[in-house]
Amino acid sequence: MSHFMTALAMKQKGLKPSTKIVLYWIAEHHNGESGDCFPSHKRLAELSELTDRDVRRQISKLVDVGLIQIESRTRPNGSQTSNNYILCLHEEDGRTNSPAPTDKLSSPPVSNCPTLNLGINNLVNEPNILIERFDEFYAAYPIKKGKGAAKKAWEKAVKKADPDHIISNAALYASSVQNKDPKFIAHPATWLNAERWDDDISKELLQASIDPQNMMLDVLKSMGLKYNA
Repeated sequence: MSHFMTALAMKQKGLKPSTKIVLYWIAEHHNGESGDCFPSHKRLAELSELTDRDVRRQISKLVDVGLIQIESRTRPNGSQTSNNYILCLHEEDGRTNSPAPTDKLSSPPVSNCPTLNLGINNLVNEPNILIERFDEFYAAYPIKKGKGAAKKAWEKAVKKADPDHIISNAALYASSVQNKDPKFIAHPATWLNAERWDDDISKELLQASIDPQNMMLDVLKSMGLKYNA
């Protein structure tokens, strides 16, 4: 999983909710070290709560707008397996994060673009920015308790993980517990201290029958982002 790519996927503009949710789950499967990204259509349909046909349609749209490129993959016996996706997501200054696809899968594409300010190293030396980002986190979190303790926990958390990743996953966590009794929801400081921004909550979202489009609306809204409906 690439935290950088999932955060960047959520910042892409001009996409409808169904298209953006598919892009998000593709990015969730991106390997930041190898560049590999090959979730199956069945896996994407399950996570997005869309049909296989809808997933294929959204992937075609992402190809058309240049946000992903597709490489075919085959098994040793020559049969076709799930495609490899190359993410070409736009950074805030208009640059693209990934180069053109390579000819061989044995040499996966590696980005040579400068890192966005989404990374930890660009933020840890700017305490004022981190304080401002805490307000975003607190607004996204499902319950508002122990703000002072939460702020101290936040200062420790952003030294370990990307603030955008923490905030986006806090919003996803909020969606997964929206029908729960508040007494069963972790306090924000507890959630941060336990490093629960890395929890896999996809099953909880599915069990709660959360509409993926509404989930993405809530996540984007919590991060102050906009897109075309």
